[in-house]
Amino acid sequence: MHYDGRMTQDAATAWERGTGGEETVTLRDGRAVFLRSSRPGDAPAVHAYICALGRSTEMILTCEDDLPPMERIQSHIEMIDKGQFYSLVAVEPGTGAVVANTSFRFGVRKKLAHTANLGMGVLPAYRGQGLATMMLDRAIADMRAHPTITRVDLEVLAGNSEAIAIYTRAGFVREGCKSRAIRQPDGRYVDEILMALWVGAE
Repeated sequence: MHYDGRMTQDAATAWERGTGGEETVTLRDGRAVFLRSSRPGDAPAVHAYICALGRSTEMILTCEDDLPPMERIQSHIEMIDKGQFYSLVAVEPGTGAVVANTSFRFGVRKKLAHTANLGMGVLPAYRGQGLATMMLDRAIADMRAHPTITRVDLEVLAGNSEAIAIYTRAGFVREGCKSRAIRQPDGRYVDEILMALWVGAE
C-alpha cells in the first residue's frame, strides 16, 4: 500500500489491521447489522445507499438533481488504499445492502495531513436505533488510533438538530458558522455549522 509518506508502512499496516474488522451490532429494536470497512466491490451498494439517502433528506449536500456517479464512489474506495479515505459501512444481513456510512476524507497536503473531515448518514428505516452513535464512536476510536490524525472536523446544516446532538455527545465542539452557505433546490438559504474534535494527545 502507498500512504503518501504520512505514516510508515509498519504503522499503516498495524492501523489497518486494527480498524478493518467486521462486527455485528444489535440495534434498539433488536435488528442486527454488520459494521465493517468498505472493500473493493462495495461501490454498487454504497452508490445505492448514497442515492437513497440523498432522496430521503435535505440535510446533506446530495440531492435528487445532484446524485453522484458510480465512478466517484469507486474512486473514494480506491483512496482507502492510498491512505486518503476512511469508510465504515453498516450492512444489512441477508441483502448485503448498505444502510449507513461514516467516512473521513484525510487531508493530503502537508500542512493538513493531521486532519480528517467527517461525513455520515443513516437511511430512514434505520434512524432512531442508536446506529449513528455506534458508528461514530467506532470511527472516532479508529481516528484516535491513527498514526498521524489528530483533528477531525465536520460541517452540518444548522437545522439538523438530531445530527448536531449526536456530534455534541461525541465530543465535537462548535467552531463557527458559514452564513447562507447552502442553497436548497427550492431557493432557501441555510447556514452551515462548523464543528471539530481533537483526537490527538493533549
